[in-house]
Amino acid sequence: MPVRKCPVLIETHQGRSPTGFSALPSAQPFEISLALREMGWKAYRVRFDPAAVAWVASVIDWGIAA
Repeated sequence: MPVRKCPVLIETHQGRSPTGFSALPSAQPFEISLALREMGWKAYRVRFDPAAVAWVASVIDWGIAA
């Protein structure tokens, strides 16, 4: 029986964009956060969006904030 994975999206002021990896819906937010840190992202909020069937990680776009 195949296990369905959900995409992980990065959310910035410009909207959502894919990260290129996926995770189980039953994963914990800290697992997603650690995987994103390995890719160079620093998420301040990680949540599962049931409407989009995806993990969404909010990050600050420091280029715009400065």
